[in-house]
Amino acid sequence: MAEHTAPRRYFAERRGRGPKLNPLPFERVRQMVVGVLDRFRDEGYFQEAFGYDCVDAGEVTGTLGSFPDSYFLRTIHREDIWPYWFSTNLVPRWEQWDEDTLFDVVEVLHDLVSRGVEGRYHQYNHCGWHYDKFDRAAGQRELRDELNQILPLGSPAYEIEDSGQIIERGPAAFRTLVDAPVPESADEDLITQKIEGAIARFRARGADNEERRVAVRELADVLEALRRQVKEHMLSADESALFHIANRFVLRHHSRDQRGDYDRATWLSWAFYVYLATIHAVLRIIDRQQT
Repeated sequence: MAEHTAPRRYFAERRGRGPKLNPLPFERVRQMVVGVLDRFRDEGYFQEAFGYDCVDAGEVTGTLGSFPDSYFLRTIHREDIWPYWFSTNLVPRWEQWDEDTLFDVVEVLHDLVSRGVEGRYHQYNHCGWHYDKFDRAAGQRELRDELNQILPLGSPAYEIEDSGQIIERGPAAFRTLVDAPVPESADEDLITQKIEGAIARFRARGADNEERRVAVRELADVLEALRRQVKEHMLSADESALFHIANRFVLRHHSRDQRGDYDRATWLSWAFYVYLATIHAVLRIIDRQQT
């Protein structure tokens, strides 16, 4: 399979216009994802797990044995997944998948994919490559590279992490912030784990407003723990405003005087990135002054 290169930004996109800025419908994204799976299957990337058919040897099983569909039932409680290209009532199985099913299957296949690195080419009747040695990390990396050119095109935009989990991509302007490492000087339990947990909760596939409110509240708790440093390194008016936001707008507590009549999705997204940026700024000031 060809080496992955970052997709080029063409004329209209560079100028902030054109069809690429409009999200694709789920059905189109699903078709494109399945197209990627087909290419990997054709090139033997699922041989280790699912085996292959040989004109001489017949069915050669992989690590999942003779009934690989049972693996999907065991892991994601879904039946009739593999072979996904088989038809039910003249409709391929994959065309009947909703978003949850598609992405569950993709995550499972990410766990199972591997690139064949050693084997033999069976020439008779163009039978193809039969691999006996595999590189799982390489196969997973290549699958992620391919999928991450497709998953951001839908609405919401998604991406697949190195762990194989599919998460919401988030605004392009904030990706550097979300991926920024927490300084090593920060307290592991009090700061680092809370920040990482809040990011994972906020970006989780299917996270609703309540889940995101909890994520923002967790960041507010981190700011609470850093209150002394915030007072020391930021203007007092800024510090007061930050905690007023957290306490006043239905983030950390529930009481009658708190407002709940705002556009929650928009507000929570704004609050999440403002809090995260503030935490990183304070931590880096502290880290710089300690060195």
